[in-house]
Amino acid sequence: MGSKQTQLNTSLTLKQCAEVFRVGAQKARGVGSMLGGAAAKVMGNDQSGYFTPTDDSPFSSLDDNPPDFMVGVFVPKFGGGGQGNGTAVHMYVWDRGTTRSVELYAPHGLTGGMHARKLITKVADAFNAADPHVRVVAG
Repeated sequence: MGSKQTQLNTSLTLKQCAEVFRVGAQKARGVGSMLGGAAAKVMGNDQSGYFTPTDDSPFSSLDDNPPDFMVGVFVPKFGGGGQGNGTAVHMYVWDRGTTRSVELYAPHGLTGGMHARKLITKVADAFNAADPHVRVVAG
C-alpha cells in the first residue's frame, strides 16, 4: 500500500477550494474512468462519488490541528470486470487566515500508483488554473 500526495498554499477561500477540487476531480475522469464506473454500476459495485474521509485512529482525538474542511472522491478506472476498482483522492484544507493550506492525498494499492499520480496531478492543475499564485509546498 502506498500513496501519492501534494501540499500547496493558496489564497482561495474554503468554498473556492471545494469547487476547485470538484472541477479537478471531474477533469481527471477520462474515458477509462467513465467505462469503469459504468461497468461497476452494472455489476452493483459502484463506489464512485464524494465522501467525507474518516480517521479511525484511536489517537485522532488528540489532533490539535484538524483540517477545517475535508472531502474525498472515488474515481473508478477501466478494467477489473466491473469490480469497482479505482482510486480515492482526498483533500484536506486548513484555514490559515489569509491563506489556505491544502493537502491532496491518494492512497493506492500495489498497481494503482500511476492512477493515483494522475488524479493528484489533475486536481493540482485545477488549483494552478484557479490561483496563479498557488505555491506547491511538497509533492
